[in-house]
Amino acid sequence: MSLRTRLAFFLALAVGLALLFQGGLSYLAFRRLVEADLDQSLFLYVHALSEGRRPPRGEFAFRLVQGEERQESANFPPLPDLPPGAYWREGWRVLALEVPGGTLTVARYDPGAAAALRNFRLALLGVGGVLTLLFALLASSLAGAALRPLARLTEVARRVADSGDLSHRVAPEGGGELKALAESFNHMLERLGAFLERERRFTRDAAHELRTPVAAALAQLEAAEAGYLSREEALAAAKEELLRMKRLVEALLVLAREGRVERVALDLAALAQEEARAFGVPYRGPEALPFLGDPLLLAQALRNLLHNAFLHGEGRGVEVGLWTEGGEAVLEVRDQGPGMPEAALKEAGRPFFRTSRKPGEGLGLSVAKKVAEAHGGQLSLLPGSPSGLVARLRLPLKAPSAGASGPP
Repeated sequence: MSLRTRLAFFLALAVGLALLFQGGLSYLAFRRLVEADLDQSLFLYVHALSEGRRPPRGEFAFRLVQGEERQESANFPPLPDLPPGAYWREGWRVLALEVPGGTLTVARYDPGAAAALRNFRLALLGVGGVLTLLFALLASSLAGAALRPLARLTEVARRVADSGDLSHRVAPEGGGELKALAESFNHMLERLGAFLERERRFTRDAAHELRTPVAAALAQLEAAEAGYLSREEALAAAKEELLRMKRLVEALLVLAREGRVERVALDLAALAQEEARAFGVPYRGPEALPFLGDPLLLAQALRNLLHNAFLHGEGRGVEVGLWTEGGEAVLEVRDQGPGMPEAALKEAGRPFFRTSRKPGEGLGLSVAKKVAEAHGGQLSLLPGSPSGLVARLRLPLKAPSAGASGPP
């Protein structure tokens, strides 16, 4: 059963129940009015019997039972003895009353009243059924119009699933939640398209970059077999290419983690000092800075920034800085090298992007950017003064720091 059919059915059921409830109340009120009128005439008949007067107009009958004695009018209907109360019996309105020593049963024959009640019931059922059917048709039409944007979205989703073509879009018609759903669906398709395009470009570049060291190492070994190179030279060259491939694989694994980090308590200042000592550059910052993060990834990111400063900044004026600012830890690597063109600063975090012909994989800044984003932060690249490059990792602190300090 489709959503449109279910919606129309539930709306029609709700209206039908409402009409049935309202009709039932109307029927009870009408019946009570008719019975009250007949019962009043029966009480007048009882008074007339007790006073010996003529009964009211209409066909009335009585039966008096006192002990063994029974009296009844000739037209009294064939009714069994009834306990005190009011009854309907085959067109007769019957009242059974207690009297001293017995029971007085009076009845009035009024088939018109009984027929009126019956016809009223039939009319209520008939009109209620017709109205329910009409409303079901109206509800189906309205539900179809209201759900038409959802049907179009379903059709587009089916075409995308069958063809894999993410260029399809849903017209954001209608209003309210359905329009928001169509816009969200279109935005999701755009994001998926961009993601797939990045994935294709990344896979293509990664395959090319991985083939390069493999081909180079194989060429060195073949040259050694052919006698063009000595064994030692070929092994050294192959080892260098394999080490390059190892760095590539490690960087690709970091980029493939999709923001998953294992946070542990660590000292970010100690980590920065250790990497600065390993590269032989000065460190400026606090002696200790508690932080929650992945120490291996953070060390890799800082190592990549330092390696980039030595490779492209020519190792001039390289230093590491650390401070807190606005609830963030700022980890900085600056150099006094030739710097980077302004247009290249916006593309520098893209995988395999290179700004020079110097050896490298083009993944160092990409890994640092990915590590920062995985920790909820960001990597920013700024031109140095008077020259060089400033690379800053901004990492949110999970707990408020004791005090904030400015750049060292």
